[in-house]
Amino acid sequence: MDGTFLQADKSISAANRAAVMAAAREGIRFSICTGRIQTMTDYYLKDLELTTPVITANGALIWDPVCQKTLWDLPMDQEELLQLLQFCRENRLDYCALTMEESFFSPDNVRKQRFDQYNRIAKEHGIVPMTLVSFDENFDCIRDRKVYKVLIYEVEEGQLKMAEEFLRTLRKTGYTSSEDRLLDIAHTDVNKGLGVIQLARLLNIPLSEVCAVGDYDNDIPMLQAAGFPVAMGNGCEAIKKVAEFVTKPNTEDGVAYLFEQFLL
Repeated sequence: MDGTFLQADKSISAANRAAVMAAAREGIRFSICTGRIQTMTDYYLKDLELTTPVITANGALIWDPVCQKTLWDLPMDQEELLQLLQFCRENRLDYCALTMEESFFSPDNVRKQRFDQYNRIAKEHGIVPMTLVSFDENFDCIRDRKVYKVLIYEVEEGQLKMAEEFLRTLRKTGYTSSEDRLLDIAHTDVNKGLGVIQLARLLNIPLSEVCAVGDYDNDIPMLQAAGFPVAMGNGCEAIKKVAEFVTKPNTEDGVAYLFEQFLL
């Protein structure tokens, strides 16, 4: 979504919306595969009137927007999650943990501004906002709950390198990045490629008939899984290397341009 389907102000352009509607009329299934937790997509799913299940949390969860239920998921390992959160607290990092019910934040969290921005957009359109709360002292708030993703945002130089060194000591926890100065942390088997594979299986669609488009490192496994991989014009060099086609930037309706050139 961010850097691919959405504009800089986090809105859906008229051209992208029209392309999705036109694809539906042609019998093409359109879905979203995002690093966002599902509750941070609700407004967009309703705006697009999506009926196809969507992939959220970087591939950790597939959500049915019609039946309003989880079709498949792979949450983080609870023991390693607690180790990670304690490490973050001890080193005064900027971190949060995302569940389907609530999102939890460290004190004075910088990254929380993005979630506040989504809540403002949701409220303006009559959509229930996300529940954003602070961690309790002993992390009891997340015990025995499904946490799909942890974010660590680098406020001071060197914090991500320190976090990566710790993460490499964990066996059931992996990480990627969806933008500069940010670590996206989930179960070690989770990535957007796995999400696409699982969704294609649920829909009984061969991967050779799947087109995927993205802009950053966390999108690479998704493009590698798809039959037709596409990179955004604003995408990083690494993702352009695995793409068969580079479309226009997100600020120039790159998804709509892709649809017009190949799908419609």
